[in-house]
Amino acid sequence: MGDRAINLNQQLNEIEGLFSSGHIKKAQKDLRKLNSQFGKGKPIPSKFRHKFQRLNFTAKEYDDWAEFATSDKRTELITEVNKLAAQKLEPRTLANKINSLQKQWQNLDQHGKTASKEKWSTFKDACEKAWAPCKDYFAVLEDRKEENRDKKLALLKDIESFPAGKTTENTTVIQIVMFLKGVHEKWKQYAPVPDKDFQDLNNKFKDARDGVNKLLEEVEVFNRSQKEAVISEVESLSKEDIDNSVARIRELQDHWRTLGPAGKKLDPEVNLKFETACDEFLKIKDKELDESRGLMDVIIKDLRDKKIAPGEAEQKFVELENLQGTAEEKKFKKAIKDFAMLQKNEKAQEKLKSYQDLFEELVDKGSEKISKDLIPEFVNGKPSESMDLNEAAIRFQMFAGLDPVGPKEMVSRVKFEELRNRFTEKSVDMGEKLREHFTNLVYSKGTSSKKESADVKKALVKALKKVEQLLP
Repeated sequence: MGDRAINLNQQLNEIEGLFSSGHIKKAQKDLRKLNSQFGKGKPIPSKFRHKFQRLNFTAKEYDDWAEFATSDKRTELITEVNKLAAQKLEPRTLANKINSLQKQWQNLDQHGKTASKEKWSTFKDACEKAWAPCKDYFAVLEDRKEENRDKKLALLKDIESFPAGKTTENTTVIQIVMFLKGVHEKWKQYAPVPDKDFQDLNNKFKDARDGVNKLLEEVEVFNRSQKEAVISEVESLSKEDIDNSVARIRELQDHWRTLGPAGKKLDPEVNLKFETACDEFLKIKDKELDESRGLMDVIIKDLRDKKIAPGEAEQKFVELENLQGTAEEKKFKKAIKDFAMLQKNEKAQEKLKSYQDLFEELVDKGSEKISKDLIPEFVNGKPSESMDLNEAAIRFQMFAGLDPVGPKEMVSRVKFEELRNRFTEKSVDMGEKLREHFTNLVYSKGTSSKKESADVKKALVKALKKVEQLLP
């Protein structure tokens, strides 16, 4: 077999392999190219004629299948395009959908047999009809692009003129940063612009900001020089005269807060340097304060332990001069106030305890056997007629505003009498009333039964707490 025959056989085998592996388009293309090499004057060699026929039949069969497979899909695409007109979509959304359907049509052309002229014409007309609402929208959009371009050009002039008349002394970093932030936001708002102007405008925007950025850098350098001057002053302060030095540092710290930043990279470094310089003095002062705080804590402890009186504690605190006017002074005054309140509560508890002891003996032993030292000085002399202990207890409970505990019949009677008295009494002296009730209790007659005594005691103590503020 000659070289030419071998080459032809090899090409036919390769085409057959392409069909087998699914590379249909490539196989059909190579087969058409090979077919073009043979004609009337150049017949296909007889030994390969059958193979040629078989491959051409396969190619045609694939064409028929492709046309069959894509025909329905193309019809669907035409239907989808026709539906778009009735959907009233937003122009940009509509344009995207039309574009998507067109890409699907092109994809069918690339992977199958090209559509017939009739179908292509139908699809094309449908797309043009569906596109109609988009025409005005994109026409307006083009006009808007022109407007945005003009706005950006005007903004460029504002940026270029910003540094004029501004110096490091009359301009702050925040002013410049806010200006740049504002122009960035506006620049983004003024979009889109004509495609032909897009790159040129962006380049001009970048160049226009150079002047503003230069001013920003100059202001930051100026701020740094001011901050370094403050640091130098702190470093020159005397550690011997620590109080005056710390006072000056406080002033410089306030001044520092008014100074602008020295740049993102340098500002943290400068701030740290200032803090470090200040801390050298403040730590010395803090050490002294810590010693005084320790002494103050001892004073407060001695006060709470009742080793010293409040007046003595206050005198000792006055001697701690470096704590005057500080948070520690507030802490000390609170401790004095808390101690006074504690003493007051203790006295109140002691007073309440003595009255409770009185009621304990009164209920358990009766008025004749109570200790004389438990009888309050404010109690009047013995009344001409002694009241029953239960009745006196009931009346005292009602005076305290409680629902009284006691024999039911007696409770009902006393309630009625007290209610009647309220309507007849014009004014009530609570102190006098308290004295009257205590007198009736102290000089009462009889005792409560063992069964009732516990309840009576509880009721009297409860009433006692209610009138605690009236007790002398």
